[in-house]
Parts: sequence; C-alpha cells; structure tokens
Amino acid sequence: MKRMKIGIISGGHGGLAVLNLLLSIPEVEVMWVADLDADAPAMIRAREAGVPETNDFIPLLADKDLHMVIEVTGLDSVKALIYQHKPEHLLVMESEEAKLLITIVKHKEETSRQLVKNAEKLAGYIEEINASAQLIRDRMKQLTDEAEKLAERGEELTRTSKTAATEAEKTQEILRFIEEITKTTKIIGINAAIEASRVGKEGQGFAVVAAEIGRLAEDSGKSNKEIAKITHNIVKFMENIHLGIAQSKDVAKNQVTAAAEVLAILEKLADVSLQLQELSNNLLEL
Repeated sequence: MKRMKIGIISGGHGGLAVLNLLLSIPEVEVMWVADLDADAPAMIRAREAGVPETNDFIPLLADKDLHMVIEVTGLDSVKALIYQHKPEHLLVMESEEAKLLITIVKHKEETSRQLVKNAEKLAGYIEEINASAQLIRDRMKQLTDEAEKLAERGEELTRTSKTAATEAEKTQEILRFIEEITKTTKIIGINAAIEASRVGKEGQGFAVVAAEIGRLAEDSGKSNKEIAKITHNIVKFMENIHLGIAQSKDVAKNQVTAAAEVLAILEKLADVSLQLQELSNNLLEL
C-alpha cells in the first residue's frame, strides 16, 4: 500500500503532537518538519526519529511526492506563503483543522497514560495475587503433608490397637482358665473339710489345710473377677481408641481431598493471573 507523504509546518508543541501521531501510523510517512527554531520541541523529536528538518519549507512544497502539508502555527503570514507557492495537487490542512487533530492526539495521549497507569496497578495486583497464591499453596502443601502423616500414624495406631485388643482377648482366655482352677480348688477345699470332720481330732491339721485352700480359692475368685473387670474395660477402651483412630483417618483423608481441591483452584487462579499479566503487558504496549 502506498504511504501518504506529509510535511509539518510548526516546531512547537502542536507540531510535536501531530508528529507523534503521524509517526504512529504505518500508512503515513513524515517527509519533513519546518520551523525557524531548530531547538523547538517538534524539531528535536524529528531529529530523534530520523525525520528531515528545515527552516525553509517553500522549496519543499514543489516535491511531486508530497501529498499534504499540515500548518499548525495559526499564522496568516505562514498560510499565505503556503498557498502562494504550493502546487495545485498539494493538499493543505490549516491550523483550525489541525486543532481537531491535536485534540485527538492529546486525548489519545491521556488515554494512553491512563492505560499505562491502570496497567501498572494491574501488574501490582497480579504480584499480590501471585504472592498470596504461593503462600496458600505452600500452606496447603504443608497441610497435605501433615494430613498424610496423620493418616499413616492412624494406620499404625489402628494396628497397635488391634494387637492390644487381641492380647486382651487372650487375657480373658487365661482368666477363664484361672476361674476353672478356682472352682476346682473350691471343690478340693470342700472335700478336704468334709474328710477332716469325718476323721475327728486326727484330721485337725488337715482341716487347717482345707480352710486355707478354701480361702485361697475365694481370694483367687475375687482377684479373677477384678482382673476380668479390668481387662473388659481395657477392651472397651481399645475399641474406643480404634473408633477415634478411624474417625481421625477420615478427617485426614478429607483434609487431603480438600487440599487437593484448593490446589486445583489455585492452579486456575494462576492461569487467571497469567492472563491478567498478558493483558497488562498488552496495555503497556498500547
């Protein structure tokens, strides 16, 4: 596509605004900027951009490749010189028309400044989001690790409680065996007492032994009942522990699941943050 070639007459701030606008349009080529003051803002910008500069625009008006000149000074004398020396094909944008262009440029610059400001704010928010997300991610990972350890510990305690319950059951079997012995001892004591009474004085020593056997059987029975009561309580206690461990395991598993869900949300948040970062970069490039 053929580029439109334009000359700018004015090195002041108005000329600078027009120059910056035209430099941003690929379809436009700025042929030159004219002003008597070589240090005027638009002249300095032209040098920076590699655009030719001049203090005498009249000879340049005859360039056949030149499509338009934009007169930004607003001076009638300058306007008169342009119309006096311009070829018939050359278009002229006078200062009144250029003012609208300058207004558009200023509005665009202000909009760009606001976009940059908002983009910088957005970038700051993104940094805060990323920092918060990373902190949450670290905490959730710690929570997950602790929950997994709790679950593992729960498994160990479950095995331990089952073993203890098994041993308590074995104790019950031993107590039942002792109870049988106690019953047998009682019978022996009763028989011994009967035999001692039958033989009279000669069996008095035997009667003492029979009494001791009976007392031993009675004490053994009481001890056996106490031990049975204790072991029964131990079994119940271990059952409660086992139940508590099972509940703890469920809680730990729920924590792991919840942590996984939160981490998934954080991943989505990271994606959103990345998209916001791209948007911020795009705004800064406008």
